[in-house]
Amino acid sequence: MQDNIRNQLINNPLEYRSLLTIPRSVRFGLEIELENVDFEKVYYLVRKQFGTSFIVKPDKSLIKEANAEIAVPVMTNEKKHLIILKKLAELLSRMNPTFDNCGFQINFDGCLLPTLDDRIKFLKLYAYYEDIIYRFSKGEDVNYRKSLDMYASPIILALKDIVSLDDEDKELFLERFSNNKRYGITFKTDKKDLIEFRTPNGTINPILWQNYLTLFYYLLVFVHSNRYNTQEMNEYIRRYSRLNVLESYELCREEKAITLAKSIFNNQKDKIYFLHQYLGR
Repeated sequence: MQDNIRNQLINNPLEYRSLLTIPRSVRFGLEIELENVDFEKVYYLVRKQFGTSFIVKPDKSLIKEANAEIAVPVMTNEKKHLIILKKLAELLSRMNPTFDNCGFQINFDGCLLPTLDDRIKFLKLYAYYEDIIYRFSKGEDVNYRKSLDMYASPIILALKDIVSLDDEDKELFLERFSNNKRYGITFKTDKKDLIEFRTPNGTINPILWQNYLTLFYYLLVFVHSNRYNTQEMNEYIRRYSRLNVLESYELCREEKAITLAKSIFNNQKDKIYFLHQYLGR
């Protein structure tokens, strides 16, 4: 690791931030899954402290019966909302949940990727850096959750036929990633136009929630910069042939992670927090 980066990681431990660097106007929602909790207790305490705008329900996708899923209302990058999220994390931590089969989801407005071309470019960009994204998104767990292949599967192998699509095929191809809970990225269009990121593992660590928000937002807007090599991404996807994708994704690829951080983040703290979470395993 470069000495200057090593020193910055040492001197900048991860902390919960009162404001993020994303624009104040960006709207997002979170979905938090828990196992080994008393659903009635979770429902009562969350609704009592935060009100009826917080949706608490059982999650049928979780294997263990004692579970809950909390969907927070639409939020923005404001101090009052980030304070609420920190308080929510503190409340949930007192219940000592586990996350063997859990994920964590973040939703952004679909207008961040308004066209079919934008969405296809984003899928390619996401796939090119998917090995970095998945290792970064493991939460605090050593291994990936058992049900990952059903609810947050990597997209790299599903994209191998996208690099030679004709214009008339694009909409048909995108249907594979529309309203589909299988993949780590989903375009939700049933009720609202949303872009959903489905992380490999669940967490109630609010610092990680903030890091996910920052990474995924800047990855979305990076698509519009054209500061990436489309041919290189296409070749990477076309040649990718590993069947043990998740095992490969657990490997540390330091230089590629540093390249991603330098490419999408302008703020130094964002870069350091990203590398902290990626490298600090």
